[in-house]
Amino acid sequence: MKKILFALLVLSACGGDRVSTPTVSQTIPPPPAPVVVPDAKPAPVETPKPAEPVAVDVMPTTFDDTMKQGRELAAKGEHDRAKELFEAAAKLDGKKADPYIELSRMYISTNDKALAVIAANKAVKLAPLSSQAWNTKGRAELNRFDYDKAVVAFNKAVELDRDNVWAWNNLGYTELQLKKYDDAAQDLTEATTRKGAEGYMFNNLGTALEQLDKLDEARAAYDKGGELGSAVAAASRKRLEGVKSIAIARQIEETEPTDKTYDLNEDGADDGSASGSDSSDHSTM
Repeated sequence: MKKILFALLVLSACGGDRVSTPTVSQTIPPPPAPVVVPDAKPAPVETPKPAEPVAVDVMPTTFDDTMKQGRELAAKGEHDRAKELFEAAAKLDGKKADPYIELSRMYISTNDKALAVIAANKAVKLAPLSSQAWNTKGRAELNRFDYDKAVVAFNKAVELDRDNVWAWNNLGYTELQLKKYDDAAQDLTEATTRKGAEGYMFNNLGTALEQLDKLDEARAAYDKGGELGSAVAAASRKRLEGVKSIAIARQIEETEPTDKTYDLNEDGADDGSASGSDSSDHSTM
């Protein structure tokens, strides 16, 4: 009986067949709530800028347009492009002298002496009756100091067009270089009595007359040149104030030199500017 009671006591102390198992919490905390920014705006997306249009250099297709663009580029000093256009114009119409006249003028302005003469020779070959072509040839020859050929060309130019004021001036200017003052005075008088005469032409005439000791006439020419805007003519007129002979004038120059006496290339006597133009084309120098 004692044994049975002992066994019951042991079972009672151990809890019988109920086994006490400790519990472990299995609860997972919920994820944090997303943070909401009031009135949040999406980041701006940059729109790619359209590509800049590429300028396409299109060659004109007509003779007139090609010549026009060539002259405009030559006037801006874009000689390489102008050359391409003049050469293209020559291909568009192989019978016209204009492209070679413009090429010669351009070469004169860039001091490409040989090329200027070559182009001018092509011009007079294509247009032997063109005063403009002969005047350009004269300028090309003058630019390389071949005065005799220049005189021949300018004489041909005035023979073909008696009103070509530029050719008359260029002829007289060339004769000044040769010290043929009588011929120079005569031809520069022709220039200054024609429509379109400019101030520097009167300065050239005054120079020829001064060399002939015709000082009153020289002063009158300088006066007119100054009125037309030639600074050199005005300076020459001032220098001759009160002078009665060229010998005295030269003596004054030696003892009291001025900044400028008479510079025949000033105001475009034939320096690639106005004097090289023809009356038919004032825009090209």
